[in-house]
Amino acid sequence: MATKKSVILSFMAICIASISGCGYTFYGSGSVLPPDIKRIYIPMVENNSTEGGLSAVLTESLQDQFERYGVVTIVGSISDADAVLRARIVKVTTDTRSVVSTSDTALQQDVKLALSVDLRRVTGSVLWRNPNLEVSKSYGTTQDSVVTSSVGFTGGSISPSDLSSLGNREIARGQERQALNALAVDAAQKIYEAAVMPDF
Repeated sequence: MATKKSVILSFMAICIASISGCGYTFYGSGSVLPPDIKRIYIPMVENNSTEGGLSAVLTESLQDQFERYGVVTIVGSISDADAVLRARIVKVTTDTRSVVSTSDTALQQDVKLALSVDLRRVTGSVLWRNPNLEVSKSYGTTQDSVVTSSVGFTGGSISPSDLSSLGNREIARGQERQALNALAVDAAQKIYEAAVMPDF
């Protein structure tokens, strides 16, 4: 009986070692922050781009991401905080990914979000910073190039039945907005992983 138990425990240890060695991440299991950094204030993200509304979307994504795992507490005032996370949208750029050769109509676009972010103690000393953080995503710009089964599309506000009544310009703008919202979530995750999560 003891031998069987030893075999099971050994097998479990090997499985855990294999999982942790394959790039799996266990959220909420620690922090690289100093032990006195427990409460973080995240003010409204500064927006140097022309994309209106993106500041609020990214601020909410950051607050959700940092609060989700209970490693730190998000507070509503700098006077209650141990540290402040400040983010600035440096620019949003869009480039054509593919075109219809006969008409030069864009089929897909790449949108890139560039950010500058730092996490500092309320006294000013830097805990973590990345002045050149970038995330990007592709999206379809015509009815034929939109993948309606994709997570990005199904999570957005346009339904497949709406596509036939929309022009390419409306489709492209709607898809770009959904891509930017998804990029805000991606950026928030990257920032949390770099600033808070320990390396395993």
